[in-house]
Amino acid sequence: MSKINYFKYLFLFLLTSHGSIAGQISDNSSFNLEKIDIGSAIDSIRKYKEIDPQKALQYGFYALNSNVDNELSLEFVNTNYYLAETFFHMGNDKSAFEYLSKSLQLYTLLDPNKRRNRNVIKPPWVLIIMGNIYYRNEDFLNAEEMYYEALDNFRLFDPIYDEEKYYGTSTSLQNLAMIKTEEKEYEKALELFSQVSEMRISYGETTQILSSDLWYLDFYLKMGDDEMFMEYYNNLTNSYETYSSNFGNNNPLYFIIFSDVNSLYAQFLNSKGRTLESLEYLIKAKELAQDFLFRIPEINLEISETYLNLNMDNEARELILENLSLEEITQSQKIYNFKLLEKIYLNEGSNENLLRIKDSIIFYNEQPTQKFVEEDINSLKGLMLVTEKQNDLNISKSINSRNTLVSVFLVSILFLIAVSLRFNFDLQKEKNIRLGLEKDKINEELKLRKRELFSKVNFISQRNDYLISIKDKIDKEILNPKNLNNIKREIKNITTSEKAYEEFDKMFSQVYPKFYKRLNQIAKFSQTDIRLASYIKMNHSNNEISRISGISLRTVESQRYRLSKKLNLDKGVDLNNYILEI
Repeated sequence: MSKINYFKYLFLFLLTSHGSIAGQISDNSSFNLEKIDIGSAIDSIRKYKEIDPQKALQYGFYALNSNVDNELSLEFVNTNYYLAETFFHMGNDKSAFEYLSKSLQLYTLLDPNKRRNRNVIKPPWVLIIMGNIYYRNEDFLNAEEMYYEALDNFRLFDPIYDEEKYYGTSTSLQNLAMIKTEEKEYEKALELFSQVSEMRISYGETTQILSSDLWYLDFYLKMGDDEMFMEYYNNLTNSYETYSSNFGNNNPLYFIIFSDVNSLYAQFLNSKGRTLESLEYLIKAKELAQDFLFRIPEINLEISETYLNLNMDNEARELILENLSLEEITQSQKIYNFKLLEKIYLNEGSNENLLRIKDSIIFYNEQPTQKFVEEDINSLKGLMLVTEKQNDLNISKSINSRNTLVSVFLVSILFLIAVSLRFNFDLQKEKNIRLGLEKDKINEELKLRKRELFSKVNFISQRNDYLISIKDKIDKEILNPKNLNNIKREIKNITTSEKAYEEFDKMFSQVYPKFYKRLNQIAKFSQTDIRLASYIKMNHSNNEISRISGISLRTVESQRYRLSKKLNLDKGVDLNNYILEI
């Protein structure tokens, strides 16, 4: 395999992994930039970056120019990355480097909260392209470092991005397997790629499984294992026939895979001295790759080399000149085409054309893209180290900001608690003052009612004393017995009148609201018992009770005795003390 096409399969692996996601995006076939928004433009870059790089660039530059405010966003970061990837597919490492640098710098400045995966230190797809640039320049040591670092970052993806995590992980492992193949560490290459194969079979995506078989085809070609090579070749050929008969032209990715199958088989035939037969498969490979314009110059080179090996110089020259006129051809491919022309003119002995060709080779070798030297690549690696440090700073800032927010939140909570406690304290204090005032008011009313009650008792007592004195005077007068008895009866009716006692009971209940209720819970009492207990509760003596009730002292003592019995008081228990405690 020539130096020009020995890394073409790396393009395919990137295409069938990360690119397959883009392939699901709808086609903006009208290609009217004025009628699409930024999001659609970015989707179009992803769709066309492998199929039609020139169109992808148009969308990319439109998306960048639309960001007139230079707003830092994830879309802006990704646009620069997609442009870098597009330039990489076009073979323009210098421009790819410039946009990788911008993408990396912007990612460093981007707030971690605005990234899709906060834990990712460096954007892994940038690392993949960086590794590919090293790989293309045959710096396998640095390429391997980039792929392993990309692998570590893909593993940090959040679960919601498992699909992209799968594509990124499988791409990283496959590229590492390719490095081991180039370094002839075949056992390690197979070990790495067996992981990729298991992942793809588990995932079940057909193009991924076919790309794995394509890798094995290339691997066994390098190993010189004809038997295993033919086994995978036959499997892939059968897969192509099955796909063509069942699905037609639905997915161009199938055709780029089968284009590479034919290209590898052509190399196999060449290695067996079947050069003319190999030409047939190279032409078929070109037909299958017609939707991938950036692949045509590469296949044309392989056909041109085959023509030269068959001494078909005129056909080779015609195809080379056609190749040089293609828009998709890279500078490296141009130089290789000129070197093939140099061979033809050397065979023909055309010194004038030889000088012109040598001038062209010198000119293109001096171009900036071709002079993309190691220090330029290493500067990007240094930028990545800065990115890592910046990311650490961002994480530290994020932690500090979070701690500050937590502290402010806690202080606010404590302040609110303090205000709430103060408010509750003042409210409770106000309630206590109000309750104290209400209590004082109630006490005053109670004192007033007590005074009224005692006034009522005194009134009854005085009235009864007065009436009794009248009764005594009458007893001393000599009156008609009949008239005398009538007067005595009327006086007695007045002294025992219930109206005054009813008013007394009402006022007593207001002063001692629970006394009657508690007394009746002990036993069943008569009105006389209750009234006697009321007088005792008011701390009146027997003489006073006799006067209030209008009865004799002996009668009072008899009532007290009956009340003690009903209360079941033991001997020695004072009735007055018992009543006062109720």
